Amino acid sequence: MKSQEIAGHSITLEAGKAYRASRPMAVGGRYHYPVTITELPENEHIISEDWRPVTARITGLNYDQANALLDAFNNGTMSFDGRVW
Repeated sequence: MKSQEIAGHSITLEAGKAYRASRPMAVGGRYHYPVTITELPENEHIISEDWRPVTARITGLNYDQANALLDAFNNGTMSFDGRVW
């Protein structure tokens, strides 16, 4: 296990594995945007994360805080790349 500070949040995950962070879509009346981190299997080509178990969840974030965490966490060429921890 390895801990890192990402956008002001201490996150502990298994080193060497790939992960992606996501948040719910912005809709009217929503004030909280929890960020969910899921592990990516090798050679992952499916964007949907609905079927994967949640590895970590950061709650209590507003829209801007959630976006800052997503930007910092998913640091590949594309946001769908996620990151290797």
